[in-house]
Amino acid sequence: MNANDMSTSRSKVMFCKRKRTLKKKAEELSKLCGVPVCLICFEPDGTKIDTWPEDKKEVGDILVKYIYILNKDNIDLQLGFMDANNKNQDLVAKEESCKHEEKKKKKKKKVFETWNTRLDYLPEESLHDILKFLEQKAEILEERIMQMAMIRVLAAKSNQCIT
Repeated sequence: MNANDMSTSRSKVMFCKRKRTLKKKAEELSKLCGVPVCLICFEPDGTKIDTWPEDKKEVGDILVKYIYILNKDNIDLQLGFMDANNKNQDLVAKEESCKHEEKKKKKKKKVFETWNTRLDYLPEESLHDILKFLEQKAEILEERIMQMAMIRVLAAKSNQCIT
């Protein structure tokens, strides 16, 4: 074994130890402070990604919340550069909109039992994309329903002609 191989081996061992310590600290921070914590570790050679928590869904939920907060902070930062009147008007409108959205969410939660809370943290643009996709699918279904109705009408007429 040459010196370069020994150095690489030591680096891997050191990386594994440090990664284990980071995971332990992330878990402690999460438990002691009651906050969501996410750790994403890339192996030095880039072949593997390791996360804490181990559950990829939990990691995804935390990242979605993080992205939501980043977008929210950007909006707040942009509002800071506006003049005072516009800022106050926008904040009041935003607050009223938030109240209205909260009321809608409460109603939706009652109606849509299968609502995925990860959607609550998506940026508005992503929600619009999802809405467009769903509207396209609804149009396709409506066309299919119309086709089926026409087939039934034609079948009923052909049965009348036979008898």
